[in-house]
Amino acid sequence: MAGENRKWNTRVDDYLNRKAAERGHVIAMARMGSTALERGDLDDAEAWFRKAAAGGDRVSMSNLAHLLVERGVPEQAERWYREAATAGDSHAMALLGNMCAERGKSDDAEQWWRRAAAEGRVEAMAELGRLLHRRGETREAEGWAFQAAEAGNVEGMITLGALLRDSGRTREAEPWWRRAGEEGDASSLSRLGHQAEQRDDLARAESCYRAAAAAGAPEASVRVGLLLHRRGELDAAERWYLKAAKRGDAAAMTNLGVLANDRNDLGEARAWYRKAAELGSVPAYTNLGRLAADRGDFQEAEHWFRAAADTGDQAGQRDLDELYRNNGARHRQQF
Repeated sequence: MAGENRKWNTRVDDYLNRKAAERGHVIAMARMGSTALERGDLDDAEAWFRKAAAGGDRVSMSNLAHLLVERGVPEQAERWYREAATAGDSHAMALLGNMCAERGKSDDAEQWWRRAAAEGRVEAMAELGRLLHRRGETREAEGWAFQAAEAGNVEGMITLGALLRDSGRTREAEPWWRRAGEEGDASSLSRLGHQAEQRDDLARAESCYRAAAAAGAPEASVRVGLLLHRRGELDAAERWYLKAAKRGDAAAMTNLGVLANDRNDLGEARAWYRKAAELGSVPAYTNLGRLAADRGDFQEAEHWFRAAADTGDQAGQRDLDELYRNNGARHRQQF
């Protein structure tokens, strides 16, 4: 009986809310939009949000903008985010800043992020910290990143870690990377690192990879190692490779072999390459082939170069062709 009363009361509330909305009551219109959105009726939700937004409801303006983004109409969405932001909605300010940044309007983005940050929006503080870091304004960047990080924002932690690392304070950065790893998803953090690396933003890439490694992603440990390797920090790179190698990462084993080879420790290099080759590392195949070729072992070199070439690896095929050119076709195996 109680359940039936609740259903009856809900139907009455819905009826009264609809009547109020039809008479132009803005809050009722906003509720109608939210109810339609909950039941998946996007057309009805958009219609009611538009009416409430036109009536000055800034929450509906923001909700309408979210809906328009999802529906693939970013130009209209930006217009409503701007309306909501101008009306004082700090969440809309932050999102409008993001949209401006995506369109390359960094000055507009900064303006809206600053306004949102002043209203206490943590995500805007994090974005502002990133922007200022890229611009080299490290003191202010660190201030905003620290505020965002302290509030639990993963982006803020990543940026703060990068800023501290850039200024030589790696030990101060490490707790923030660990915390970002605890708060964030390892694969997402790795993707952020890859995107930053593609943009040649290596400080941010390293910060993301370190956080991902703290979250348990062995491939992120390899990426940190590679960044350190390229910077010439070989001891640190080796430590990161070893972390990943202990968890069975073939790329880390191959890179440990490269480091050993570079310091002319060919026995250790061969041992790491073999471990990696057992796990199917194609670069390890070619590196084993080159070691064999250097010591004049044609048969072993051919074995490893062919193993690489058979996977479709062009470097392995080139090495195999060069081996035949240098040693004569009479050595070519017959199949």
